Amino acid sequence: MALNYNYTPFFKFKSNEVAGLSMLNLKLKKELTPFFDFARKDGITRLDFEKTVATCAKKTEKYLKDFLYIFIDSFDIPDSIAPAKSPNCRVIIEEFSDFEYVPVLGLDRAPNHNQAIFDAKMKGEIISDKVAIRFQPEEFASFDLVESELLDLIKEGSKIFTDWIFIFDCRVCLESDRTKLATEIANFASLADEAIEIEKYIVVGSSIPASITDIAKPSDESFVPRAELEIFHTAQSMAKGITLSLGDYTIVSPLYSDLTIAPELLLSVTAPKVFYTYENQHYIARGGRIKTGGYGQYDLICDGIAQKRFFRKFQYSWGDNFIQERADGKGIKNVTPSTILKPTICAHIEYMSRDYPK
Repeated sequence: MALNYNYTPFFKFKSNEVAGLSMLNLKLKKELTPFFDFARKDGITRLDFEKTVATCAKKTEKYLKDFLYIFIDSFDIPDSIAPAKSPNCRVIIEEFSDFEYVPVLGLDRAPNHNQAIFDAKMKGEIISDKVAIRFQPEEFASFDLVESELLDLIKEGSKIFTDWIFIFDCRVCLESDRTKLATEIANFASLADEAIEIEKYIVVGSSIPASITDIAKPSDESFVPRAELEIFHTAQSMAKGITLSLGDYTIVSPLYSDLTIAPELLLSVTAPKVFYTYENQHYIARGGRIKTGGYGQYDLICDGIAQKRFFRKFQYSWGDNFIQERADGKGIKNVTPSTILKPTICAHIEYMSRDYPK
């Protein structure tokens, strides 16, 4: 099957995100190339990060073999936890040496990050011949300002990598100047395309902030227009002769970080939230505090979604079937804040890959 807009989903490298991917149909798996970041956590140490990467490597081996390749980046992990001669990407390189993944470079990374990736590729520790460069808004604002540094990086990397992928990462862009971002992306891609041979340009962003209450209040429902889609389509209309690829952070904020709150307090501050993506927006339904309202609120929310005109019915995907079964009272175990991600991420990816309108 051909992916809509050559779609690329971006994830946090966590159990339920990986589980959601594992439930996609095989044809879709053969086309998708998911991108994984590791989630931030207050007080994280290098040892913590090493344990996390080792766990993710095992999950990759178990669940992600059907994908053509994946991207892996340590963007959100603080450079300060890394020893002087071993940047955080070295942990990924060592754990994933037998798996084909695309490493990610950047202009704003630790001084030895890019070189560590080049050195690893030269030593045969990285299988992929593809490499990505991830640009932040302040970097893709002007091609001229970064041209010299960028061309030097590509000149060095082209000795060992053959295919280059540019990622324009708008992060949380709900309150951003969308026309400005789109114009800058289009201009950057147009100038880069004249100077360098690039395999793919991915435009990614999210309309989900770190705090969900900024866009969806407890015990209510919200409809959130997706700014990242507007940016992508506007940029594509301006980038004459260049095909841009659509990325998104699915239904998890790029600013997500692992909670450090005590488990016994979690239910007092957590309220259910369930995302359902359709057309150019997120539908978000929320409950009240789990401690008082219980986990059954998830089933009530699923019942509400199943009755919406935009619900794609149980046959559409494993995720949609999950929602229908919970609505019909067929669930056995309680749905939790973490387990709801597996079906709703699955439903999101199936829709964006197959039927998001052109």
